[in-house]
Amino acid sequence: MIKRRPVVASVLAISIIAFAFSVIKITSDIVAFNREKLPPRAHFMPVELEQFTFGGRPVSFSEERDEDNNVTVVVTFGDTTLRLNETIPNDLDEIPDLRRYEDWLRVYRFVMVSGMSTEQALQAIERDEIPDRLVIVVRTPPPGADQRTWGEVWSDGWVFDLYELKEDGTIQHDRLKYPSKRRGNEPPKPGELVEGTWQYDTAMMSIPPVSRPKPQFESDASFRFGWAISLAGVSGLALAISAAFLFAPPRRTE
Repeated sequence: MIKRRPVVASVLAISIIAFAFSVIKITSDIVAFNREKLPPRAHFMPVELEQFTFGGRPVSFSEERDEDNNVTVVVTFGDTTLRLNETIPNDLDEIPDLRRYEDWLRVYRFVMVSGMSTEQALQAIERDEIPDRLVIVVRTPPPGADQRTWGEVWSDGWVFDLYELKEDGTIQHDRLKYPSKRRGNEPPKPGELVEGTWQYDTAMMSIPPVSRPKPQFESDASFRFGWAISLAGVSGLALAISAAFLFAPPRRTE
């Protein structure tokens, strides 16, 4: 069959070589991008204990209720006290740790590193092999939102208060809004979470996956493919067509 169709066989062979070369080039570009250009990622370890130590200072969480049964979580970090008012009431009082506040308050130890998987990063945190950070994130829904029904997916009005407990005993506070939708290269709006920052990653960790915005791919390995992706497409198409012609059964003639 190949002898009867030498031109098609030659096209098939060239297409295979070109396709293989382009795939190797694309793979090489991806590896190089991940090694050289990939920014540090935040890796998180949830904290559930109400009392622990960070930076050589004791950290404790306690609860206060007023006469109307409104909850305030009191955070003590060394000599500093932080009072956080409950933003989403729930019925989880029987849970004996910080998970009873997880609808609106989360606590994370985290690191910003590149070239490590989440498992490797978390193991490094547990072994104190790399310095980690501690953050409290409080989610506040828009006024009047029913968090038991439609309010849980109405994310546009959410506000996140992020309190980073520093090893020097201070607390850094950032108040940022849920990111609004952007078109193309439109820059983020002031006061909103920005993808690629630890604040953004922390806020996204604290909400249901269905409520997280779609990633904005502004800089990834695909921007480095160039001619290789075009070659892969053309050679792949030529490979498929030539293979179909080469291995097609001969046409019957009367």
